[in-house]
Amino acid sequence: MTSRTWLVALLGVVIMAFAAGCGQPKEPPKPKTLEFQLHNQQTGLPENAVTSLVAFGGKVWAGSQKGLFCYDGVNWQIHQRKNTNVLGSDIIEDLKVSDNILWIATDNGACRFDGTGWASVYTGGRARSVIGRGSELAVATAYGVVYSNGGAPKTLGRESAGLVMDEVNQVIFDTKGQLWAGTRAGIGKLSSEMFQNFTGPAKSVMGSSLIDVPASPSNCRLPGNNIKVMLPFGDLMAIGTTSGLTVTDLMNNYTNYMSQHRDWAQRGGQIVEDTVPGNSPLPGNVITALARSDGGEMLFVGTDKGLGVLNGSEWLKLNELVPGFPALAISGVAYLNGDLWVGTSEGVYQIKKLSALLDKPAPAAN
Repeated sequence: MTSRTWLVALLGVVIMAFAAGCGQPKEPPKPKTLEFQLHNQQTGLPENAVTSLVAFGGKVWAGSQKGLFCYDGVNWQIHQRKNTNVLGSDIIEDLKVSDNILWIATDNGACRFDGTGWASVYTGGRARSVIGRGSELAVATAYGVVYSNGGAPKTLGRESAGLVMDEVNQVIFDTKGQLWAGTRAGIGKLSSEMFQNFTGPAKSVMGSSLIDVPASPSNCRLPGNNIKVMLPFGDLMAIGTTSGLTVTDLMNNYTNYMSQHRDWAQRGGQIVEDTVPGNSPLPGNVITALARSDGGEMLFVGTDKGLGVLNGSEWLKLNELVPGFPALAISGVAYLNGDLWVGTSEGVYQIKKLSALLDKPAPAAN
């Protein structure tokens, strides 16, 4: 083959490759700002003050002290004791989704909804949190975890199962199916109906002295031991406390995020309160709600002073991205169809098309 023929052939290959590249769809630019909408009593939400929020069955579910509300994109449906008798109370404490089932903790019992039918799962008093997986059921109470695995329920607490504290705020199953209990004094992992406890370093006042309390085990780096909320996040666990957020495997991997806060210190023989700078743009140190995007790219964090969004390892600048979004105490967050829903005392805010910020996967090679 002559050199001229080689040149023509090579030119043809280059043209074909260029044409193929031009045929690939281009990713649209990411938006610089996002719109939001407030759902409140004026627009159809039955009660402004929301206590919890989840996405389930293609709908947004909001708990309140006046019942459970479900939004289908047009209307809010009301579930109260008078029309949903398995609700032990109209005061909704917590909502979770597990095993494709909605789990509802109330001020007087707990129940579940599978999309078609309702069933009561606990009638022993106030349920702070409830979750199930397969034959397992766990209810967080003030006197331990009420637990069953196909048999009669047992109360697993400090004396009976070694839990660090009886006052349990949250229960959750991780991606491996292990049950975790978040208490006011640390976390317990259940194994063979006994708890392995995790407590981070803390401070305790003894007389006029401030005593450092070591972590247990020694490598535990929880930012706080009063656990407010937990969420499986990939192979890790996102844990919200009254002293900040951690994303951790509860072994040697802890990534802690804190906002500016007040902390005790001892100086000149006196116990004083100092301002401690934070290490992140979190608006508040009390973590009240957690949710994630469908692919786990983003972690949505509700705090006592506003909303934070962790995109990979970077925090979104929400004041620039969602101008005018209020800095309110957050009671729930949920992600549905690319939108972020945020529960507050003023109603439910819907941040629209947040999914447009996610990186699109590269097209598959032919």
